[in-house]
Amino acid sequence: MLEYIRAETATTRGELAELTGLSRSNIAERVGELAALGLVVEAGTARSTGGRAPVRLRFNHLAGCVAAVDMGTTGVRTAITDLHGRTLVDDLFECRVSAGPQASLAAIEKSLESLLESSAVAGIPLTGIGLGFPGPVQFASGHPTSPASAPSWDGYPIREQLARRFEVDAWVDNEANMLALGELRLGAARRASDVVVVKFGTGIGAGLVSGGQLQRGHLGGAGDIAHVSVPGATSARCSCGRASCLTTVASGAALGRTAVLLAESGASPTLRELVTAGRTPTVDDLAQAAAGGDLACIRAIEASASHLGHVLAMLVNVLNPELVLLAGRVMESADLVLPVVRRTIYAESTPLTTRALRIERSAPDGHFGISGAALTVVDKLLEPERLGAWPAARSQTLEAINH
Repeated sequence: MLEYIRAETATTRGELAELTGLSRSNIAERVGELAALGLVVEAGTARSTGGRAPVRLRFNHLAGCVAAVDMGTTGVRTAITDLHGRTLVDDLFECRVSAGPQASLAAIEKSLESLLESSAVAGIPLTGIGLGFPGPVQFASGHPTSPASAPSWDGYPIREQLARRFEVDAWVDNEANMLALGELRLGAARRASDVVVVKFGTGIGAGLVSGGQLQRGHLGGAGDIAHVSVPGATSARCSCGRASCLTTVASGAALGRTAVLLAESGASPTLRELVTAGRTPTVDDLAQAAAGGDLACIRAIEASASHLGHVLAMLVNVLNPELVLLAGRVMESADLVLPVVRRTIYAESTPLTTRALRIERSAPDGHFGISGAALTVVDKLLEPERLGAWPAARSQTLEAINH
């Protein structure tokens, strides 16, 4: 019932009775329980179809708040959201995952502490924490597992540390999974059921949606395309120990290395000027030079897009999605990336899998990784077996004991 109300599939007691087959008295009793927890409120009346107008029911998105963390390879966004996954207050700061878990989590905890003191969340109880990590995560434990680019995080108890620090439950997942869930609920994938969401940033990852549900795989490793080998591509050896991994030839980090090479060789006059001025070019400099017409930089971005498109074509052939959605830092060059990715996928995928396929860019300022991190928490907290642990339920239990 709560899920029907939360999704606005049913907004009156009568509609709940029709959907569930329960009696009106049973519906009234259960709605009363949800109202006592603060999760459902009455919100005016719906249109009458004869007789008294039915009372409209609404999910109370401010019955609690969630601390959400979207970790990237080089930066972190933190936020406090409502129970719809919408941001109430947020923070963005530089933080390199390579700094290790102690330093990174200390910065994240400090940021969340500051956000929780904001007037925007005053009086709203913190109910849980969700964190998206830029690497493989075993979802059941919340522990990073053999992250090639950040070995010091392997097996680190992120979930336990955050839960202990803030005295609420915490969940950790791969950042691309969090992004995919946010897009599915609040973004461009809202009306889609089979989707591949790609994080094309400093690193590369994918979140997979099938039948309207996020697919993590058996242990949580689904969608880890960073270390798929790209035939014919040459690169430095990957941190995983192999060569020609997608992340080494197509990611933002790879483009950053290319920027330096183009500057040092003089192939890019624009980037060469930066070196002459004493500055090391970055992926952002490369993107800006490409936007200004620098041919070498344009070709570098297009080559990365082609490599990504090749790997995504394999996914399209295997999964037959209706939507491929691209997000992340490199998508600031979407005018160069999208045409190449589309062309490569259409050329290398079967006619049936591309017949109704859409390949689009995510909304640049959507912050759907934050939404997905928050909604991961809310989905877990609102599972039937966990409703008794909701803050209002705990306080009611304590009150009964004290009396």
